[in-house]
Amino acid sequence: MRASSRRSAGIVVRGAVLAVALAACGTAQNPADPPTQGPLRPVTSQPLAADGALECPATIADDRGTTVPEMPQGVDGNARLLPDRRPDSLVVCRYPVLDIETGGLTAPFALETRIVVPMGERDTVVELLTWAPRGSTEGRACTAMAGNEWVHLVAATYDDAIVWVAAKADANSCSGATNGDFTSRAPVGVTLEQLYGEHAGQPRTLPKQDGCAGWSHGRLGDDRSLAPDGNPTVTVCRQTVTGAWQETELDSEQSQQVVAELRALPVRPTVGYCEGADPAAGDAFRLVLAYPEGPSVHVGVTPSCRPPVLGGGVESAEVGGLVDLVEKWSPPIPAPDPDQPVSSDGSVSEGAPVTEGGSASEGGSASEGGGVAPRDQPQSEPDRPVTPRP
Repeated sequence: MRASSRRSAGIVVRGAVLAVALAACGTAQNPADPPTQGPLRPVTSQPLAADGALECPATIADDRGTTVPEMPQGVDGNARLLPDRRPDSLVVCRYPVLDIETGGLTAPFALETRIVVPMGERDTVVELLTWAPRGSTEGRACTAMAGNEWVHLVAATYDDAIVWVAAKADANSCSGATNGDFTSRAPVGVTLEQLYGEHAGQPRTLPKQDGCAGWSHGRLGDDRSLAPDGNPTVTVCRQTVTGAWQETELDSEQSQQVVAELRALPVRPTVGYCEGADPAAGDAFRLVLAYPEGPSVHVGVTPSCRPPVLGGGVESAEVGGLVDLVEKWSPPIPAPDPDQPVSSDGSVSEGAPVTEGGSASEGGSASEGGGVAPRDQPQSEPDRPVTPRP
């Protein structure tokens, strides 16, 4: 449904305006339940600036980033945050909602910057938002660092649709995003602040996502499967005792076998951490699933932990044949003997001198129990809950 004409003040009304404020947190979705289809609303008139793109509201009242000026129009907003196509215009509106130096801010929160995203940068924002995983921020384990906070409103127009997305940037990456119909657990507001905040650099690109040292907010569909739809290649990541990543890139056939094992595991919504890990076991690893399009998926596997398999939106209490399969191509890295030194590459050297207390030479370090915890496991108190970074 398209507007019949346009004016500088906005798009001609062709239906009733529906405005709904979405709560910040919702109930975790059962992976067995398919997502519901959202309503298809008609496109209505919305204020346009002189440059032809949507105007930003002068102020907002919600400091949580859970309210959009209008619900999605012309598209199924419950499918994803933004449609998977380049918009005709794209605007990022930025509102400071917390300033720790001045002691805080109060509503209404005034617009600070309005940026019309250039054509060459729109695909970056679209990739960030269109692949953002579904999920609630409720129940997530977060740190408690203090820092300034901003709410971003992203306004996208198409020839037949308009979509707003609200996202909050906070120091702890605890806030998700919403378009009013679809809610994502991904802290995309943090990335928007990195791209379009006052300290944004050039070029405006997303951080590296693939490889063991990569980054990912997750991927659309990871609330239903450890390996969302697609044909990804898999990299197995293990850490040496020095903390360096040992990467094993699997070929296409091997990747398909690992992905099949992941998809066969029973899953449930994840709480984001596991308990009871044995850092000395040396059998923990991470799987990075890189897709031809969109972000990668990271899955943490710690056989001694409960649950042993953690994805971005789901977890599994079973490992099935996953560990045995992966170890065919990427064997565990043995925990070091406390009586043997550790080299800079994480290996143990026979017969070399060891300093008092069992500490390692050449920059390595051995723990008291003879093992070193992977990055996502605690260095002590192995029964303490841990927030992994799958």
